Amino acid sequence: GERGGAHPARGRGGRSLRTAGGRRGGGARGGGRGEPDGCRASTAAPGNAAPADARDAGRGSRAGGGSGGGGGGGGGGGYGGDDEEAPPPPPPSGEPRELLSLADFDDFTDNEDASVIAAFTDKEIVDPKAVKPEGWDDDEDGEWSAPTIEHPVLETFKSISGSSYDYRFAFTSAPEVLEKLKCKKAGLFLYRSPKFLSKKDGDRPRERFPSDTLTESAVKNWLSAKAQPLVGLFSSSTKERYKGAVLVVFLNLDFEKNGQSVEYVLKRARKAAAALKKEGKPLAIAVARLSDMNYELADYGLTSTKPTADILMGLRVGSDYNFKYYSSATYFDEKGTSAAFSGKTLSAFADAYLAGELTPYVKPDEPPPADDEEPPADYDAEGEGEGAEDKEEM
Repeated sequence: GERGGAHPARGRGGRSLRTAGGRRGGGARGGGRGEPDGCRASTAAPGNAAPADARDAGRGSRAGGGSGGGGGGGGGGGYGGDDEEAPPPPPPSGEPRELLSLADFDDFTDNEDASVIAAFTDKEIVDPKAVKPEGWDDDEDGEWSAPTIEHPVLETFKSISGSSYDYRFAFTSAPEVLEKLKCKKAGLFLYRSPKFLSKKDGDRPRERFPSDTLTESAVKNWLSAKAQPLVGLFSSSTKERYKGAVLVVFLNLDFEKNGQSVEYVLKRARKAAAALKKEGKPLAIAVARLSDMNYELADYGLTSTKPTADILMGLRVGSDYNFKYYSSATYFDEKGTSAAFSGKTLSAFADAYLAGELTPYVKPDEPPPADDEEPPADYDAEGEGEGAEDKEEM
């Protein structure tokens, strides 16, 4: 039969991208944009990364791109109103967030944890393995153009983010964000948390991954070494980044309602941490939100009686879940001095550890039930307690 105007073999609706030395082919690409010179990442093949699993829901608060397609999505009960589009759904669990604007970028990086952002001039490239179909007639079928595929480095990045559960990942190809990143070629960037950043103490706002080729092991090692500022957040997501010894200050870490106390603690913690770093002492300092880490206080031999006002110090040493814990309360009690937080007590506790003067806290075992405890009212030693007859009948 006579051919119509559409030619599926031209590849994904003709959405070809300009490549080095090539040209844009096929049909017009909606919303096409110019490509900054030299802004291209390596096309290294993905490694054998683990499949994506669920991560913190905060990482998937925006759609991972895509306009929802054409042809009338229908279904889902309808949102009503032809003039109003439904908000895009969040990306699936394990998907990095796509930053579509500067507002997205600012929102993503304004966080208590580090932000990992991959930049690409285009999310898709012309398939380098595509071959013109045998028998294709340019006169009858139109000029052939290769189909596009997801950028191989973006595919690798998604695989890595899917197996790195304790970091926040995003990617972008938005021109205004690329300009913000000063991206002259594609790359991977790490932005440290602005809430804990201290340029005065040598913290750099951002780092760039030193290679165009992404591998899971290299990226994870880089993040582990670079993500935390001089004094960063110690949380369930970040605590494994601290290798060796770390002195943790537990407090009401509310920057809005308790901002003055937070700044008081951070200022003294940074001063002590900077001195330790300068002297090459193997001890890091971090801060933790007391309400989030309250379940771990007992490991350190600490107790909080005033969650909104307490400032407590503990020390964790070790790795791979083989830890020793030290209590500032025990240390200062043995010395007969106050354990109230100050720059002086912080330094004294750190110095005592480095001098080998601290004794690890040993968490007592849970006491066994007393022998004379009364058994439950429905308990029968011979298995004939309340309800036993009913079970037999069933």
